[in-house]
Amino acid sequence: MSKPPELKYRQLPDGRFEIWLHAVVSQDALLGVHGVLVQYGAEGPPEDEDEEAEDGGLAH
Repeated sequence: MSKPPELKYRQLPDGRFEIWLHAVVSQDALLGVHGVLVQYGAEGPPEDEDEEAEDGGLAH
């Protein structure tokens, strides 16, 4: 039995949420998730946090 995707989040002072999603998905699902985030105006992390992610070996 597979585990459900892991979703962690925290609310920001402006009322939006910062999320971290860990899941194994097909390419179609990845494109779908990306499309939904773009549709809702999601933003990437600030530049300094993005550099930390790259140091951790996370792919974009």
